[in-house]
Amino acid sequence: MFEDETVDIECPKCGHWNSVLVRGFEESAETHFVCANCKTGVKVEADEFRARLDQVREELKELERDAEQKAKPKPKRPSKDDFQI
Repeated sequence: MFEDETVDIECPKCGHWNSVLVRGFEESAETHFVCANCKTGVKVEADEFRARLDQVREELKELERDAEQKAKPKPKRPSKDDFQI
């Protein structure tokens, strides 16, 4: 669902924000990238990120369920004039 999205991670050396694909966090225990500004190698451990991503996915499922329930029209209750004898 989020594999092709990116997250911005700040370089610990120069403070430059680097975009990293979410797919990298899902595929391995850690992700490495080189800062586009200062060329420093950065290692990011993915455990905490994956846990938060799982939490976001669950929250998204809940929102979808709630939206689906609210979208379903409630059946109209018949009035006393709707019955025929």
